[in-house]
Amino acid sequence: MKASKKPESRRKIGWMERNIKILFVAPAIAYLLALLLFPAIFNLYASLHNWWIGRSPEFIGAENFVELFHDNRFINDVIVTFKFVIIAVTLEVGIGFLLALAATKITKGAQVYRVLFIFPIMVAPIAAGYMWRMLLHADYGVIPALLEKLGFPRVEIISNPKLAFWGIILIDVWQWMPFVFLVTYAGLTALPKEPYEAALVDGASSWQIFRHITLPLISPILLTVTLLRFVEAFKVFDIIYITTGGGPGIMTESLSLYVYIQGLKFFNLGYAGCIAWVFFLIVMVITTIYIMRLRREMKL
Repeated sequence: MKASKKPESRRKIGWMERNIKILFVAPAIAYLLALLLFPAIFNLYASLHNWWIGRSPEFIGAENFVELFHDNRFINDVIVTFKFVIIAVTLEVGIGFLLALAATKITKGAQVYRVLFIFPIMVAPIAAGYMWRMLLHADYGVIPALLEKLGFPRVEIISNPKLAFWGIILIDVWQWMPFVFLVTYAGLTALPKEPYEAALVDGASSWQIFRHITLPLISPILLTVTLLRFVEAFKVFDIIYITTGGGPGIMTESLSLYVYIQGLKFFNLGYAGCIAWVFFLIVMVITTIYIMRLRREMKL
């Protein structure tokens, strides 16, 4: 009898050990599902209905999607968003990486530089928007005053059709380029020393060392930080809403801002959900392609 009880107790312990892990993880999974899955399902449901706040939803199938692809404002916002993402992320990654390379050569005061670079990241995007709106204001802004001292006419940058977009780019680069700097600087300082020592013994030039050693070793980090900034830049909303409001006209209006306008200004939940879903699919497809390329690069 005693011998027969031991396997049973072992089976009970094994079952508990297997399921206790699920019990511990279940709350986190439930939270993520509620946070991610419910909004996605709700938006999909809304996108298939003619649904205005205060009215009952009316099922219309794919009519919102058909209307969306004939919406010139949506097409404009797609172009503005892609243009913003490409230019901003390219500048942030390029400048951040070059500054990180330069910082690795600094022996004194390196910690001071790192602290200074952390500051823009710590500023909330809304606060950064208000700060830069004051700095760029034509009447009392510091930047227009400095440009006037240099011989340029004093202009209202954030309301100028030719300059407003570049003002948004400036703000985003100021805030997020330090993130790229910190990540790539950490990666550069962690690279192994042996390949560099061997290259110096072989008489390699600085350019050859950078091209054949530094760049291949740091490329996985560069690709990863580019992906992170790419996804985040697509969601740009705060700085545009605070500084230009999407103007002049709709020249700086992003897709995120258009979703907000349709849903919370026009109260058209159905059309807002449709825009959000198409936006999500665009980002998901591009991100998936990029991740596949990133995996190939890391395998190489």
